[in-house]
Amino acid sequence: MVKDHVAEAVELFRSGYSCSQAVLSVFAEEYGMDAETANKIASGFGGGIGGFGRTCGALTGAMMVAGLKYGNAKSTDREDAVRCREKTRELIEKFEKTHGSSMCNELVGFDRSNMKGAELMEKLPHFYTICPKFLETVITYLEEEL
Repeated sequence: MVKDHVAEAVELFRSGYSCSQAVLSVFAEEYGMDAETANKIASGFGGGIGGFGRTCGALTGAMMVAGLKYGNAKSTDREDAVRCREKTRELIEKFEKTHGSSMCNELVGFDRSNMKGAELMEKLPHFYTICPKFLETVITYLEEEL
């Protein structure tokens, strides 16, 4: 049976994981990393990196997956470094062409950087409506390119 990465990532996102965690964790085991470690690594990237609304968490999670596949493990692995950078740039370009931006605040339509607690929780239905399409974009790219 083929794994449905998009459905699994959306389910993880709706259960409380950030976009970055959802993307990285659904691919992690395929690249030798357990989901718990993936969630820990990606946790600081949610909400547009630390909740500041900067680079989209789905996009940063996908960049981490590209790193697992193409990244250089040694500083002398220049071909791997170049290939990973090329794949990351392609990913960003596709994402920005599709959605008009890669910035979380612009994608969700408001500045989330100063929101906390109840105010941010009130926005969850909005995130649950809008963010799955960002997950789908990056996961589709990863499935096609990896």
